[in-house]
Amino acid sequence: MTLLEWKDEYLLGMNELDFEHRDLFDCVNEIYEQCSHKADFETVAVCLGRLHARLAAHFALEENTMREMKNPHYAGHKAEHDRFLDEVTGIVADFKEDFTYEDVDNFAHLVQAWIVGHITTYDRQLVEHGH
Repeated sequence: MTLLEWKDEYLLGMNELDFEHRDLFDCVNEIYEQCSHKADFETVAVCLGRLHARLAAHFALEENTMREMKNPHYAGHKAEHDRFLDEVTGIVADFKEDFTYEDVDNFAHLVQAWIVGHITTYDRQLVEHGH
């Protein structure tokens, strides 16, 4: 069962970023699948931790790429990353206190919408500046 379906329209033409975007899709789908199967909290927590770590690493890669390209949108792009990572950090911490499958499912949908929106707007700007 998948929540996020990869589409070629998400390709940026930057292999490292495209690979990591697909990896983020896989992480979100794994969380969604674990919730669909009512996996135990520890299993879901591992998936949530993996997503958080991969988001942080991916954002660092994007930000480094933007600095190297001297991208004028860097500050706004980084602020968007920081805001979303803070939001994810808070939500994941809340799950440790009060875990429900419905909340995690809602979280997976939130991340799904954010990732797709971010790729098609902010990341598209990154590519347009670089070419």
